Amino acid sequence: MRHVGRPEALARIAADRGDDCPLCRPPGAVIADNAHAYAMLARFAARPGHVVIALRRHAERIEALAWPEYEALHQLAWQVGRAVDRVFGARRVYIAALGSAEPLLTSFPHVHLHVVPLVDGGSADKPAAVFTWAHGMYVFDDAAEERALRDRLVASLPERA
Repeated sequence: MRHVGRPEALARIAADRGDDCPLCRPPGAVIADNAHAYAMLARFAARPGHVVIALRRHAERIEALAWPEYEALHQLAWQVGRAVDRVFGARRVYIAALGSAEPLLTSFPHVHLHVVPLVDGGSADKPAAVFTWAHGMYVFDDAAEERALRDRLVASLPERA
């Protein structure tokens, strides 16, 4: 993966963002999924190995989820978090649910979680530093690089509980 600075990161996000919700339609290849959620590598990653766990149907608030949906979302975060830990040898795996009360270019109003390996240590791994776009983002150089990482994560998935 290659790091790009904030101006390029924001330009890429703006160019990719359409009018419809990109999390409502899972990509062709996912890391793991279940009846209510799916996991995919983040297209605009805070760190290499950043995975997004998204609800299959569009919901913007936790209160809109039935328990089985909430449970399925978090079960995938657990599975993928363990795989991310194995693949990256992370110092810690950060799992977060973020959102903004106001529309932002860098946020989607769709229930989802982020699974991010923290490997650097120090101030770079503090929660406020992990999800700031001030430092830019990581992007794949090509589809083969993305596929190789996805395959490594899939091979490292634990059995379901």
